[in-house]
Amino acid sequence: MKQNERVIICGGGPVGAVTALALVQQGIPVTVIESFEEPPKDPRAATLHPSTLEMLDTLGLAEGILQRGLHAPAFQFRDRKSQEIVAVFDMAHIADETKFPLAVQYEQWKLVRDGLAALEEYDIADVRLGNSVTAFSQDYDGVTVVTENADGELEKIEGRYLIACDGGRSTIRIGLGVFMSGFTWGERFLVLTSMHDFAANDAYIYRNYVLDPTEWCAVFKVMGDEDQGIWRTLFPTSEGELDADLLSDAGVTQRISGLRPDMDHNDILHRNLYTVNQRVADRFAIGRIFLAGDAAHLNNPLGGLGLNTGIHDCMNITKKIGDVWFGRAEDDVFERYHRQRHQLATEFLQSVTIENKKRIEEKDPEVIKANQKVLRENSEDPAKAKTWLMRSSLLDSVRKEETIE
Repeated sequence: MKQNERVIICGGGPVGAVTALALVQQGIPVTVIESFEEPPKDPRAATLHPSTLEMLDTLGLAEGILQRGLHAPAFQFRDRKSQEIVAVFDMAHIADETKFPLAVQYEQWKLVRDGLAALEEYDIADVRLGNSVTAFSQDYDGVTVVTENADGELEKIEGRYLIACDGGRSTIRIGLGVFMSGFTWGERFLVLTSMHDFAANDAYIYRNYVLDPTEWCAVFKVMGDEDQGIWRTLFPTSEGELDADLLSDAGVTQRISGLRPDMDHNDILHRNLYTVNQRVADRFAIGRIFLAGDAAHLNNPLGGLGLNTGIHDCMNITKKIGDVWFGRAEDDVFERYHRQRHQLATEFLQSVTIENKKRIEEKDPEVIKANQKVLRENSEDPAKAKTWLMRSSLLDSVRKEETIE
């Protein structure tokens, strides 16, 4: 193998790991560069939708995810003040459209672990953990990346293509000068995890959106680091609130006791604060370099779409790289990657995540009443429920992608 006959992947998170696996399974050598020594077990994305499970199934990952993950065949909306269950969307309504009529709660670090373990079976997979990218360039023949390890040693790596899966603060995107159009929400999200069983004590299911004009929230169950089963609660914050106050024992108690009066900071296992963006990169393909996942688009986490669309990005670009690599297509197919994924990120991902947020934070009593009526009608009518679920599960997005030339 020539030294430059490989694809370099910057970032070994969930999108990077899946990207690498999708390439090596086609017989394409990869080098993955990632700064962490092992996947951080932080409380980030955890919901895998049917469309994404279908893709992961083609890579041999879905079976393990289904065995180890938490199955969520429905999600609900409820009113925080009355605790009335407004609507329940049962994914059985899309059972005729997908092999996986459910979402699976599976933390992203576990997906990284699975992907990296699968890569160990391929001698054409070169995984460099504990390395960071310090410089990169491209020309007509290929790409070059300079990496630095924990000892400060530099190495030059050459490849045919570079895929940036290095997150919202992407070194590659910033180095290319690609702008992220959009905006940052004034409020941030506070995520608290606990062992309190919201299902047994409060009739929650595993995915819940709690409507409230004063302080909405979202409540989800995940398996946890030791598969012990933990619950995540997500709250909005107000502009101007200080990090120290929000993350203090008093600040945490204020939020969680508003949801459960018998809980305080002593019940909280983790507390994290996140800035919330709605942004899309102006370009997804720049010569031999491609952006995917958070490097290409950022959105608020309601609906769990960010991780899923990132995997959709990587499955799209790895198929096109394979087609070019083996002579089934010309280089101009990469412009189609930009058109397809940029259009869906702009028209679909951003609109759905903004709708999700506005729906549960609505303050006007009459609009709230109207929204709840629509939610209830959509959930109770099989045809309307199917339409809703096809969109929220990203199955519609995947099918639309195929029509974009």
